Amino acid sequence: MQLTITPLADAGAEVLPPDIVWNGTSGDFAISTDPAEGGVGGLVAAHPLTTALIMLLFTDGKADAWELLPEHGGDARGWIGDSFDLDTARGEAALGSKLWLYRRSILNDRTGTQMANECVRALQPLIDEGAAAKIVATPTVDQVGGRVLMQIGVYGRDGTVTYSAEFDMLWRRTDGV
Repeated sequence: MQLTITPLADAGAEVLPPDIVWNGTSGDFAISTDPAEGGVGGLVAAHPLTTALIMLLFTDGKADAWELLPEHGGDARGWIGDSFDLDTARGEAALGSKLWLYRRSILNDRTGTQMANECVRALQPLIDEGAAAKIVATPTVDQVGGRVLMQIGVYGRDGTVTYSAEFDMLWRRTDGV
């Protein structure tokens, strides 16, 4: 018996990444419960822009050495794929955001603005790839609740909003420590 593996792109099939569902603290793949979504029990792949946005915002971007604090223990984090498959000659840049660096910062308007700037920087690949013309991140600092609500707006070339959502950036630790 001979087994041949043909990449789907070479076979002329369009392949979308599986949808990621964000629950406020972690992401998971969306499992189909409807035959119209491509088969019950399979992965849903219907919202590539939302999935890209979640991956870019909530994948830990690699920090520069000067950004690390003693509590980070020298761990600059970063997505492992960027360590071996990053083609800077083709304009590729490391993926992810450095929002994790703000976890124990003072919760004030300045920090909210810095986080908004980091969101826009992390989402720049959407502009670079032509999926968006403009990204806007608007923070609302909730000191009493210990969180930053981040409104993300993605705009198309015609100026219309193609995506809008609010994310709850928790300020308290969620791992029980």
